[in-house]
Parts: sequence; C-alpha cells; structure tokens
Amino acid sequence: MNTSTGQPSLRALRPRQFPDRVRLGRDHDGGYVLPERIVTAATALLSLGVEADWSFEEAALERVPGLRLLCVDGTTGPEIIAARLRSELWRVLRQLRLLRALEIARSLGKPRAFRRFFARHEFQKRMVAPHPGPGLATLAELLARVREGAPERWVLVKMDIEGSEYGVLAASRDQWPRVTGLIVEFHELDRRWREFETEMEALLRTFYVAHVHGNNNDGCVPGTSVPVTLELTLVNRALCPAEPPPSTDAYPLAGLDQPCKRRHPDLPLSFE
Repeated sequence: MNTSTGQPSLRALRPRQFPDRVRLGRDHDGGYVLPERIVTAATALLSLGVEADWSFEEAALERVPGLRLLCVDGTTGPEIIAARLRSELWRVLRQLRLLRALEIARSLGKPRAFRRFFARHEFQKRMVAPHPGPGLATLAELLARVREGAPERWVLVKMDIEGSEYGVLAASRDQWPRVTGLIVEFHELDRRWREFETEMEALLRTFYVAHVHGNNNDGCVPGTSVPVTLELTLVNRALCPAEPPPSTDAYPLAGLDQPCKRRHPDLPLSFE
C-alpha cells in the first residue's frame, strides 16, 4: 500500500516471521499458507466460500479433530457441482482436449463427496453480505452461530467470496477480538485498490500479516508487480507474545507456496 499516492504497492504488507508456518489444503489452488497457531488456538472454523473444494477444511479438521466447522456458500451444492462438471466435460470433449477430459472425469464423484462431508459438518447455502436479507448472512450472524453456547469461542475465518469481501469486512470491524486469524482472498485490485487500502488499514490494528501470495490466474495490476488477486493470511496480535520481526524471505515461499494455475509460474512479490 502507498496511501500518499494511491499507486498500488505491497510495501506496507511485508509479512512477519512466523516459524510455525504450514500449508493446509490441496496442491495449487485451494491450499493456504498460515501459522499453525491460528488453527490450534481456534475451537471453530468459519469458511466463507467453498465451491467444490473443501480440502483446506479437511486439513484443518485433521489438525484439530474437535474443531466446529460451518461452511457458507450460496453458489454451490451437489447438483450445481454435477451440472458444472458435465458442462465442462462436454466442452473439452468437443475441443478434443482428452487429458483435460480425463481430469474432469476423475472429479465426477465430487457431488457424492460433498454430500458425505456435509452430512457430518454444517453447510448453509447463503450468500455472505454486509447486511441481512433473504438468502443472505452477515459475518456477525455467522460468528454468533458458530459460537452458539460459547460466546468467548475463538474462531478462524477463511473468506473467498469473489469481490464481496470489501463490504463484508467494512461491516464487521467490531468482530475481530476473538478471531484467531483471517485468510482472505482479495479480488479486483486493479479496480478496487482504495477499498483494499481502507480495509487493510483497519485490519492491521488487530492483526499482523503472516503471509501474502498472488493468485497467478489474473496477472498483475498494470504498471506494478501487485497481483490483481491477492491471498492474505492475518494473525491476531493477541496470539503473539512479542511483536514478530519482519520476514526477510523471498515470496513466494519455496516449499510452501504453489501457483494456483499449475501450468504457469507463480508471481514474485516485492515489498520494497
């Protein structure tokens, strides 16, 4: 961030050093790098945006078997996943992309796996929004739900809601004291940099930046090395006995980060 000129820069987002960093979730898109403490200190995980990938949630549950899980996504479900897979399969078959067709065919069991996983864990088919309404859920409402009967429960929040994150975060600034960490994917930074700056300035009063990764699907903001889509992991300052020093590592992190689009190189980040 560079609040004096508005020119996108990651200078204010240099991550802090956390020796307990791990990667949870599948390879490439769907996995996240985070300090393990934000999972082990939580008693609940609120996951906003699932689509057809709950590998991160499965990995978190393996780390903390008693973790209460609530997933919320108004754009998915077993029938929707099945329809998307069938449509994509026919499309690539018409293009004679046989290797891609085989990849999709191996995913045709996803709808059944969705039903199995969410028979054991709570799923709400609603959109996350700043304000309540039909088919909508606010972050405050969802945190109250996942803390039901235990208002002091620490919660880890993962958020990938395709551009709605700005409004949701702006409406939730009083919700952070008992949130162990935030894993947020910020979208459209080429158009929404000012909104991003505003929300990050508010978040950094409660959290440290633990990790930054660029999603290589969308490239960089023109004229900069700032990714258009940025994945951030934030750690509640209350979980840090002392202020962690700035990281001197090169990003992406070797051995932890992976490109979201596997056939294209990861995006190098600069915090200068």
